[in-house]
Amino acid sequence: MAEPKSTPSPSHKASGGEPTAEQPVKNTADLDDISLAQALLDVDIANARVIDLTRRLTALTKELRTTTSDLQKAKLRNRKLVAELEEIKGVTGSRAFRSATTAQRVLGAARSRLGR
Repeated sequence: MAEPKSTPSPSHKASGGEPTAEQPVKNTADLDDISLAQALLDVDIANARVIDLTRRLTALTKELRTTTSDLQKAKLRNRKLVAELEEIKGVTGSRAFRSATTAQRVLGAARSRLGR
């Protein structure tokens, strides 16, 4: 630790105005100890924050990967359904599809007239 500093004491002067003895500045070593303790505490808090942020970042990255994977699966399923719908419209069930579309339109018009 640092040695205590000393300053001349204005109250202890000889009759000629000369200082008789130097008085040590009190609590300088104590302040150094407190500053060191506070610095160590600040480092501990900063480390805890870094660890917490890293943990949260890792969890969010995992969640993002899962969500991205789910989105890709949904897009693939959507493409398959669109292809199936186009097949139903065009090849095998064009008459059935037109009948269903017309029935849906009629049903929607009836609902709007009834106020539902």
